[in-house]
Formats: sequence, structure tokens, C-alpha cells
Amino acid sequence: MAEQSAILSVSGSRYLHGYNCALVGVMLLASGLLIWQGFQLPSMVVCGAIVIQLLLSVGVWCVLRRGIQQSLKLYFSVFILSVVNFGLYLYGAGGHTNPAISILLVPVALSAVLLHWRKTITLSLVVVSLYTLLTSYYIPLAVGSEGGHHSAHQHDNLMQFHLLGMWLTFAISTALICVLVIPLAHSVRRQQALIARQSEKLLQDEQLVSLATFAASSAHKMGTPLSTLSILVDDLCEVVAGKPEWQKDRELMVQQISLCKNILQEMVRKAEDLRQNSREPILVSELVGSLREQFNLLHPQLALQVSSDASQDIKVLADATLEQALLNLLDNAVRASRSAPQMSIKSKSDNLVISIKDAGPGIPEDIRQQLGQSFVSTRKDGLGLGLFLSHATINRLQGELTLQTGVDGTVVEIRLPLFDATHPVDI
Repeated sequence: MAEQSAILSVSGSRYLHGYNCALVGVMLLASGLLIWQGFQLPSMVVCGAIVIQLLLSVGVWCVLRRGIQQSLKLYFSVFILSVVNFGLYLYGAGGHTNPAISILLVPVALSAVLLHWRKTITLSLVVVSLYTLLTSYYIPLAVGSEGGHHSAHQHDNLMQFHLLGMWLTFAISTALICVLVIPLAHSVRRQQALIARQSEKLLQDEQLVSLATFAASSAHKMGTPLSTLSILVDDLCEVVAGKPEWQKDRELMVQQISLCKNILQEMVRKAEDLRQNSREPILVSELVGSLREQFNLLHPQLALQVSSDASQDIKVLADATLEQALLNLLDNAVRASRSAPQMSIKSKSDNLVISIKDAGPGIPEDIRQQLGQSFVSTRKDGLGLGLFLSHATINRLQGELTLQTGVDGTVVEIRLPLFDATHPVDI
């Protein structure tokens, strides 16, 4: 509830200010109609209530103008004060016989959207109690000397005002609900959707940290068997002496073991960076160059095709997992089409757009609906983690990953915000 208070405080003040201003207008309009119909009003009570309501409106406007974030208790207090003050106005303007009394429903509708249900029930009880009191305690409307001396004429004036007031109050209440409650409800739904997305992002980050911790632990455990293999391979020097083919195989084994050790060390380093949420700006040209190099190591028989119209000095904010995320997508493209994917890089406004296209058969609709979730794969031998990790990494960097598939292949589009040194992102 505290988070909701912080989110709705400024927007709630805007709607609350609109409600208070509308209430001032209702008081002035109802008083004008009563005087026009020839009724006399106790000026001290009616004018006092209007002035108090005007001060409430000014106070809420000051809070809104300064952008001060207040708790929802303030809104509840303002609702209570406005309702009681409106009751004071009605006390001097005919009580329950004044059709403007229906306006008391508007703060209840606003409270139902803006405040906690307990506060809404409390406000409803106050409104009902106030309505009940106004049926017995109020200053009756009286016709002035110019309004006639006959009770029949007074009754006709009262009935005419009451019917006109009922229609006008209904129209005003409907307009207030449409103007105030509907946008406020939409704002609340939008904020709830934002909270849901943030909660999903936090859960995704927790999953990534868990995977990073598991990867670091696995890398540590794999170090021992690799060291054992390294010792055994060294012992093979004497065995393969004088046998060139065996010597080549042994040298290849040494290279592969060394490569595995380097990969494990890099895995541990990236896992630690991920846990610390370490990010730094990187040149797009350096990122592309590193991608080319890593892609050639993974697929030496293929050449990565890259087309770029982006400036060489633009940067993106990256962490240790961005390069691996893009490599996962490139590797998926290769496995889908068995040919080199096409990667294009463009800069649009404040975003870097990277597109990866393959010539595969496309992704079935039922599988595509689940992509981005863990352990969902289009390959029988896949673990289903590649696209999940890529999607999570890009989201964590405030980017977006979209996928378009058809019979002529699949296009994965990645949007990443460009790094602006004059307005650095809080990392």
C-alpha cells in the first residue's frame, strides 16, 4: 500500500483538485438557482461553506503545483472535510430537500478507486450518516417577500426548483464520474500493470542470479576433472613420442582443455559481474567485432554477415551477459537454417536496433507463444535456456526483444537504449 501511495499521490492530487473545484461550482450554481427562484438563504452558513470549500481547493492545488508526494491519508482527510463542509452547506440550503445532496455520491466513487476499501467504507458511513441527519436537521427554504405570500405559490416554486435540481444534479454527477473517476481508474490500472511488469522483471533477475550462482558453482566443480585431464595428457608425452598422428591428437586435446579452462574462468567472472549488476558503456563497433570473433570460433565454416549504418562512436550500456545473449540468438539462427545469419545494425532516435535474420522454416505458433520462458525449446536437443536468457538480459538493460516469423525465416529484433554521456543512466 505504501508503494501505491507513492505512485498515486501526484495524480491523485490532480483528480482531488478537480473534485473540489467542481464542488465549489456546484455550491455556487445551486445557490444561484435558489436565489433566482426567490428563496432566501442564510448567508453566513452558505457563504462560509463556499469559502471553506474554496480554501480546500486552493490547498490541494498548492500540493499539486509543488509536486509534493503525500500519503493517501491526506486524500481521505480532504474527502472527509469536503463532505462535512458540503453537509454544512446543505444544512443552510434546505437539507435533504435540496437536490444537490446527490453530489455526496461522487466522493464515494472517487474513494472507491483511489483509496483503500476500509477508508471507502468509512467515508460511505459518514455520507449516509450525514444524509440521515439532514433529513431532520436543516434550515428550510423560505420564499422572500418578492416571491409571494401564498403557501401554494411557495410550494410551486419549491417543486419547480426540486425537479430542475434533480435533473441538473443527475447530469452533474454523471459528468463528474466520467471526467474524474474513469481517468483515475485508467491511471490505477496503468500503474498496476507497471507494478506487475516490475515484479516480473525482479523475478526474472532473481532467476538469472540463481542461474549465475549455479553456473559459478558448476564451473568450480568442473575445474578439478579438467586439472586431472591436463595431468593425464601431460603423461601422454612419452606414450605418443615418435607417433606424429598421436602427437597431433594430444596437442589438440591440450588446446581443448585449455579452452575449457578459459571458458570456465570467463563463466565465473561473468557470473560475479551479473550478481553485482555491473554495467558499463561499450562501443557498438567493439561489440560487433567481438561478436564476429566469437561467432567464427563457434562456427568456423560460416561467415557472419553484418550490415550497419550506425555511427562508429555510438555506445550502449552493457554488462557481461549482453554479448552472450546476442551469441545465443545468432547460434539459434544458425541451427534453424544451417547457414550464416544476416545481422543488420541501425540507430533510430535514441535506440540501437539489431536485427538477426535466418532462412529457417519459422517457428510454430504454439511454440512461439512460450518462447522467452525457461526450458522451452524448438529443438529436441535444446535446453530451452538460450532465448530465455537473451530475453531476460535485454529486458534488464531496458531493451526490448521481438520476434517475427514466417515461411521464409525468422527475424529477431533487439532494441537497446543508446548511452548518452551527458545524461548517464544510473547503474
